[in-house]
Amino acid sequence: WVQGFSKKNFGFINNQTVCYPCGNYILFLDIETKKTTVLQCQTGQVGAFAANGNSQVLAFSDRKLNPIIYIYAFPELNKLTELKGSAQLDYTLLAFSFTGPYLASYSSIPEFVLSVWNWQENILLCSESQPGVTATSLSFNPMNWQQLCFVNESSVTVWHIERNNDEHHLKRNPVKLPDGQGSVSSREDLFFPVSRSEDPYHGPDLPVSAIAGLV
Repeated sequence: WVQGFSKKNFGFINNQTVCYPCGNYILFLDIETKKTTVLQCQTGQVGAFAANGNSQVLAFSDRKLNPIIYIYAFPELNKLTELKGSAQLDYTLLAFSFTGPYLASYSSIPEFVLSVWNWQENILLCSESQPGVTATSLSFNPMNWQQLCFVNESSVTVWHIERNNDEHHLKRNPVKLPDGQGSVSSREDLFFPVSRSEDPYHGPDLPVSAIAGLV
């Protein structure tokens, strides 16, 4: 069998070990000793893949009908849990949070569902469908697990994971991207003043109709 490296993502599972998918296997390469360790996906080809160097765990999906996400610990390579979602054909992206036991996944056609899991407790916290949207990148904010950066071919979206006790909900926050000349076009807002910020720090922004001439 041939060991190769595809353009799929790879990551450090600890300070000296890189891991990446290769066919039906996950390969672990110790960059100091050059020793290679292999983990086989028992159900066929490896689909989406993600590694977390902080907690030394990795996640990957298989490529079959009703795929499953597997979580393994390193270096023991023992299976910690299996996540079974609503995806019918394939997962395209997986991402671990830098803090906390959280994993984000994105499925392909036909659902196109963004999901957030607590993988330690095997709980699906929340999910949101985006029909027809093909994602190219998915990552957590390193300082805040309740923010997800979602990138597709034409837009960037920051998803906020709103939480109320045990309930979780995904809230979309699109990012305004510059045009071809590099300038961001400001749309005129007749209801709120021009100085309105997306995340106000000094209190709420008042509508124009509520401003009574006070500075």
